[in-house]
Formats: sequence, structure tokens, C-alpha cells
Amino acid sequence: MKKMNINALVAGMLALVSLGAQATVTSGGYYKIDKLYTWADYTDNVFLITLESQSASAQENCPFGYWLDKSSTTNGNIFSAALAAYHANTKVLIYADETADWSGLRSKECKIKSIVSE
Repeated sequence: MKKMNINALVAGMLALVSLGAQATVTSGGYYKIDKLYTWADYTDNVFLITLESQSASAQENCPFGYWLDKSSTTNGNIFSAALAAYHANTKVLIYADETADWSGLRSKECKIKSIVSE
């Protein structure tokens, strides 16, 4: 049996408590970040994450990935965590709001609320 990472468990529980009644979904498990997109300032510093080999059922809610802007320090910290996980090939679990689609693309993405590294 795999030993549970207590930090991941605590972070996940805190994320769930802090997210309240929003339409929160997860990435459906821990996955490596496949691509990390960033754009110039015309997008208000939005970044987009797509995950590697995510199951079809997990992709139903957020089929084209997870987004967030870097306009605040907190959001910038989430970007830094995602960038570190991407370069370290570490798997992540993403909590997101499926009702907050990014208007910058015509596809369906979900707004990141929390990211947990495995």
C-alpha cells in the first residue's frame, strides 16, 4: 500500500473547505502537466494547464484544461507551483470551478482554485 503524503492530504482538505459551495471539480486524480501555456499581457496574464493522459471521465467537466490569471500574488504562487511541477515531472491534482470558463478561448476550461503536488 502506498504511504499517503500528509501534506497533500491537508492541502486537499483545506482546498475543499475553502472552496465552499462553488461548482468545484477535480482533475480526477494526479496527472503530469502536459502543457503550460502563457500569453502576453493582452490576456491579463492568464495561464492554461493541460494534463497528460487524463481519463475521459475526468475531462468531461474541463475538456480543454485549467486556467488562472497571474494578476495577484496568490495566483502567481499557483503558477509557480505549476511551473515547478511541470519541470520536475511531478503529478498534480487540480481543484477547479467548472462554471468559470475563460472567455479568451472558445473551448471549455475551468478556473483553478487549488493545485496539489503528489
